[in-house]
Amino acid sequence: MSPATLASNLATRAVPSAIERRDRRAARCRASVADADVRRGRRHRPVVPITGSSDDDDDDDDSRVARSPVTPSRRNAILSAVVALAGAASAGAPASAGEILKQLEDLLADTEAAIEADPTNESLLGQRTFFENQLERVQANSTYLDRLRPKVSSGDGGYLQRIVLTVDADLFDDEVYFWKNAMGMRVTRERKGVEGLGGGRCVVFAYGQETLTADDGGKAGVELREASSNKRNLGNGLDYVSVAVPYGIRVSRIYESGGELVYGFGYFDVRSPSGYAVRARVAARRDSAELVAVNVPDVKSAERYYVETFGMVGRAPLDENGYAPKSPPGSRLLTFGDPKETMGLLLQPLVAKVDAGTTLDVGDVYGGVVVVTNGRNGADVTPGVTSDGAGYRVTVEGYDAWEGEVGAGAKTLDAKWNAPLQV
Repeated sequence: MSPATLASNLATRAVPSAIERRDRRAARCRASVADADVRRGRRHRPVVPITGSSDDDDDDDDSRVARSPVTPSRRNAILSAVVALAGAASAGAPASAGEILKQLEDLLADTEAAIEADPTNESLLGQRTFFENQLERVQANSTYLDRLRPKVSSGDGGYLQRIVLTVDADLFDDEVYFWKNAMGMRVTRERKGVEGLGGGRCVVFAYGQETLTADDGGKAGVELREASSNKRNLGNGLDYVSVAVPYGIRVSRIYESGGELVYGFGYFDVRSPSGYAVRARVAARRDSAELVAVNVPDVKSAERYYVETFGMVGRAPLDENGYAPKSPPGSRLLTFGDPKETMGLLLQPLVAKVDAGTTLDVGDVYGGVVVVTNGRNGADVTPGVTSDGAGYRVTVEGYDAWEGEVGAGAKTLDAKWNAPLQV
């Protein structure tokens, strides 16, 4: 079977019904209930010893509490701050410029003080290394945003902010489960009154804060829209969405969402509950949202549109993962700036992905990309929805309006969207 035929078969495969997916999930849950208590105990096991007056603890001179002169309350405070800091970043909680850096600097200083009292404590030494690495990462991210933000706000440049996916109404909850629990994203905001949505739900996912004003912000997103009807056409235009997940892929969650793992050596070739492809790898990257790959009849023409209209830069694909298939010859990667620092748009020749004579069908699942900018050197780049000439939608949002929506959405986000998964 040719690669083109295989891709076509995967794109048109039958998607299980919502009832079938729920039955599968229930069966997996029943199969794992025997060790659920073990998993729950392991997940909620205290990292720091809890003080108490039990008979066993009174004479245990070898306990971690007895060895360390640092009080458990201080160590608990440090770890609690880590949890709060990570939660704020991942859930999209608002943070002002300098806030996260200041928190990390304070946590590092507190840990250094604790180490002075107990210089051989391995737990504290590990915490210091963690905070040093996090501080370095956030400082680098802040430097990147200091370069990007003035260009976008002044109209001298743009920012590829997110991609849009519109899925069947009865698949929406499964898709939320997939992006949250399998791909490790968090809902950053819920959008209301999206044009053409007909009252359906709409949420944005990201691997951190979206805003360009926070030290740890500038994370591109995936906007998931609930269609007013079912039986969306996947088409043959969207090839895959690529993410670099920093902490690993949760394969069991892929299946629980109704998705499918097609391949899993060196990288993960995954199908979402709606059937579109996600290519995931475990890697550290400034922004884990890596790129979206689409097929176009004329790569040069499509590239010209994005370069001339928005000032994007075209280059050969990086193809950094040696295990994953290489991009077809003639493909071009479009980005605003360094492709290792921001999300990109990969244009691939349609003839390399489908059988000869097959025309492009963009479908109605992939809703294109969203570019944020205040214009470009006087060019006619105004907010609204347009087409890139190949048939894909391009949504333009003004920077100031977008920042306002991101900030308001993060403050009013219902906690239910990022509630911990119950076992």
